[in-house]
Amino acid sequence: TLQSRRGSAPAGSYTKRLFDDSTLLRSKLVEEAQELAEAEEPDDIASEAADLLFFALVRCVAAGVTIADVEAHLDARALKLARRPGNAKASRDSAAAAILSDKAKRAADKGPVAAWSQ
Repeated sequence: TLQSRRGSAPAGSYTKRLFDDSTLLRSKLVEEAQELAEAEEPDDIASEAADLLFFALVRCVAAGVTIADVEAHLDARALKLARRPGNAKASRDSAAAAILSDKAKRAADKGPVAAWSQ
């Protein structure tokens, strides 16, 4: 569906904006990943995971990556004998903090009513 929407999404649609604006897509990926990390209730976790998967799939389609490509990487990881420790990358932590700080500042600048509606 996303592959067909890439070529047929009407101008101005949200999907078209995501395909055309890599900065918007990147921001949504980071935002949804953070919301998933912070979710606590099962329904909220499922909802945020669905959002994150949607934006991840848009990113894949935009880059010409298929589900089979992703599967191949997952399969290859299952076969590895040497593993890295699995710690978070410090550069990603600081990048996420900067994005979330900017988002919080924008919400504060809009006032409490605007921040609540996001």
